[in-house]
Amino acid sequence: MFSKIKKIIKWITSTFGVALVYIFGMLIFRETHPFSRFPMYSSFPNWAYSFYLTDENDKIIPLSSLETNGSSLGHLFGSVSDELSIPYGNFMESDEDLLRIGKRMMEILTEGRDLEADQLELHRKAFYYKNDSITGQDIIMTYYEGY
Repeated sequence: MFSKIKKIIKWITSTFGVALVYIFGMLIFRETHPFSRFPMYSSFPNWAYSFYLTDENDKIIPLSSLETNGSSLGHLFGSVSDELSIPYGNFMESDEDLLRIGKRMMEILTEGRDLEADQLELHRKAFYYKNDSITGQDIIMTYYEGY
């Protein structure tokens, strides 16, 4: 009798072991990754934006000279878009929207800083997937002249 129960327990754990561990994990840890109901990074958009600055000679300015980085610049784009009530993403921004967002971003980036360059241009590099390849688009959002 005991060996039969042992076989049943062995079969249950080998068949449903991972599911049981996951269920007990959800009961114990609640909403903690990987025991969450929410799809974290389960899908990716068909587009991506990145941002960079150039000087008057079209030379890339290191973002560290403005005490920021690429990730922060991407977050700044989203924050400024929200601040100005401009929907963004998937190329929905108009040229006028990009100009407004870019000017506000440039204000924030240059505020109280001594810049070595006389002119800065804020670029948005956009990538999207189409026909089995990744395509890019580079737009100058705005420029800054610091005389």
